Amino acid sequence: MPRIGFEDPARTLALAVIGLAGGVVGAFAMNVYARTARVFNEEREVPGAAPGRDRDGRGVQPAQARDRAENDAATRVGTAAYETVMRHEPDPATEPRLGNAVHYAFGAAAGTIYALASEELPMLRKGFGSFYGSLVWAIADEGFIPALGLSREPRDLPADVHAYALSGHCVYGAALECVRRLGTHAWERYRSPLSS
Repeated sequence: MPRIGFEDPARTLALAVIGLAGGVVGAFAMNVYARTARVFNEEREVPGAAPGRDRDGRGVQPAQARDRAENDAATRVGTAAYETVMRHEPDPATEPRLGNAVHYAFGAAAGTIYALASEELPMLRKGFGSFYGSLVWAIADEGFIPALGLSREPRDLPADVHAYALSGHCVYGAALECVRRLGTHAWERYRSPLSS
């Protein structure tokens, strides 16, 4: 198996781009999953979900929001970044777009890490990427995000919200692995005539 690093910077760059693209596709797949799950559960409230309008396109975060569903972790981070740069609060119509930007940026960053790290640690690919998706869930959703006060504490969430978030991250990981496989296969086919 080729190793990443400075031995082949072109391959390392290709893997980074593949991972970035895979992370965006994975974040989109998570959004589709969240919308689909919402349709199947439309008749019942998500237990413990924060009140607020239900938004399309933000993965599984609204159910974990500390206060209103539309003020989930991604929106809070996007709003804080906006306020830091622009020196004023965003208008309410801008906040959901900031949340979407953070959701996709996080997905892209985690995807880039996956594509590069899974070259050295193939065990990250277990379960067609769902192992990595579950790691992202455990580290981010269950760890850093609540520790930073951006969502409710894991102990404050019912078990089915945890299961919903975990399954959404497994969908993310599977989509990411699909793009990684397709992308690395295409890269290797592209490179093989050049190396002969």
